Amino acid sequence: MNENSSKTFDCVKSMRQARDKLSAEVEGMSHDQLVEWFRNHQYSDPVHQRLAERAAQKADAADRPAAGR
Repeated sequence: MNENSSKTFDCVKSMRQARDKLSAEVEGMSHDQLVEWFRNHQYSDPVHQRLAERAAQKADAADRPAAGR
């Protein structure tokens, strides 16, 4: 690695800040509150948003009783 290059973005620092912000946001929530928070959270990345919506749909389908059981 070139020692003369300067680092313009600190990935580790950025990740730690994001983790700390998220931890503070969900601190003290019960399991049910966390589930609700994840279901209502809007993701900035459209791929993440679609994945979250699909996961919620599958979870809802799993919670519904199947016909004929």
